[in-house]
Amino acid sequence: MNYPLLTSDELARYFHRIGYQSNPGANLQTLQQLHRLHPQAIAFENLDSWCGHTPSLAPDKVFDKLVYRRRGGYCFEQNQLLLRVLLSLGFRVHTLAARVLVPDRRMPRTHKVLLVEIGKSQWLADVGFGGMTMTAPLELQHAAPQPTPHESWRLQPVEDEVEVSAWVDAAWSPKFRFALTRQIAEDYEMANWVVANHPASRFRHELIAARPDSTGRYALLNTRLSYHHQGQPSRHSDLQSPADVLHSLQQVFGIDTQGVDGLEQRIARLFTPS
Repeated sequence: MNYPLLTSDELARYFHRIGYQSNPGANLQTLQQLHRLHPQAIAFENLDSWCGHTPSLAPDKVFDKLVYRRRGGYCFEQNQLLLRVLLSLGFRVHTLAARVLVPDRRMPRTHKVLLVEIGKSQWLADVGFGGMTMTAPLELQHAAPQPTPHESWRLQPVEDEVEVSAWVDAAWSPKFRFALTRQIAEDYEMANWVVANHPASRFRHELIAARPDSTGRYALLNTRLSYHHQGQPSRHSDLQSPADVLHSLQQVFGIDTQGVDGLEQRIARLFTPS
């Protein structure tokens, strides 16, 4: 599948959705601005898979969900949307697959990332990595730590992959590894089905939402709402009712929850003794 370019009206709708007000071009400044604004406006969330539905990766469905319907999504949706925006602006972009790093467990490559070429430089772009979604692209050939509007990140070669780590709690925390092998849309269709349907996938069993703002990161895991403020202790609160969870999704994460089949019943089960 070739990802269709966006129309001028669709680009305008996307820019309005994320609050982008500059003149775009196929340059680093535009990439950095989009990468900062996108995750602050379009939350990471797994409402579909958590409610038993496999998210569609059809380009028109993804655009409708994240832009017109004001939902969020996970990596396959978030990075597909950014990919189409960048291609429509004249960027050269390649799609890659990453392996999320989990202690004591080897994971398949089920994370989508983008490689953006600007002149002779290459940049890793990723607006769909949950509670640690990057808020700036990272230069691939740059080995030293790279600051972003939030924490610093670094890229290190490990065998035939590149390891991506974030500076968290005064230490480097490895997040994922990716290879430079280019992927096609059908690769992500398979990975998307596994993430949404595999019995062991956390996206089936846990409610997850995440969104950075200008000074930190909001995170929701089931009924626990957290705010991780840069340079300060994190704040946590346990939501007390289904109404609290729904309000948090809508007001803290900016998600329009209308039309998610089975959502209110699924939320209610969080407060039902097992």
